[in-house]
Amino acid sequence: MRPPLPLLLLGGGLVAALFCTDHPAVLAGGVVAALALLLAAPGSARTPILLGLLLAVPVALLNPFVAVEGDLVLVAGPSFPVLDLEVTLEELIYGAALGARLFAVTLLVVALLRLADADRLQARASRVAPRSALTVALAARLVPVLRADAAAIGEAARLRGVAPAGRSAGALLVPLAATSLERGLDQAEAMVARGYGAGHRTTLPERPLQPREWAASALGAATIPLAVALFAGLAPYAYYPRADPALDLAGVAAGAALAIAGIAGGLLLRPEAR
Repeated sequence: MRPPLPLLLLGGGLVAALFCTDHPAVLAGGVVAALALLLAAPGSARTPILLGLLLAVPVALLNPFVAVEGDLVLVAGPSFPVLDLEVTLEELIYGAALGARLFAVTLLVVALLRLADADRLQARASRVAPRSALTVALAARLVPVLRADAAAIGEAARLRGVAPAGRSAGALLVPLAATSLERGLDQAEAMVARGYGAGHRTTLPERPLQPREWAASALGAATIPLAVALFAGLAPYAYYPRADPALDLAGVAAGAALAIAGIAGGLLLRPEAR
């Protein structure tokens, strides 16, 4: 797992760039960057992609029915106070752009969480909000710990000739709840024994960044000025009343820069590269 700094710089720069412009070429570059980082992260890419599509496609399809703009009418229809049945090409393009941004941001968040060292990320957050970081740390471990406990209890039941399946699986809830409460008490006693909240907090020692991580950090830092330039109007784009050309030099160059940053960042930060 990677330390938080290069991932926060790279992910923050890419997300900021995606929200600083509506240019289709930039959004397309952001999608490519997000896919590259997701494929570099451990775990299957199928579920995050399906989740991103589940979020993005309804947004893209809904926009033509809530927006009342655009000159190139594709489907003529009546307009109601909360529903517009007239569909224009510009509404479809803008809806696709909104969906692409949501899709890219979803994949980026999943990829960065998979690549990051969760303990070090929470240690960074604890410097700002210690109690919130502790709550997040405990919540993040809740489901995996419960799954492991349930597997152990189920295995013990099978060794005793009981197969917990169907309705009989509900019998696992009582020992599972008892085990969880006992673990909670153990954690509370351990925190008290280590003086949690009694004085100055210790911090998790950080290992030095490796050359690949320094390179990824520099790459991420370079995306931040690009996001600022996009926010300042580097690649302006208007969808209404008619969509601007999408292949202008500034927009294509910015989109290519985001795509290259994501691909290079994935190559630098993938687990096999350590």
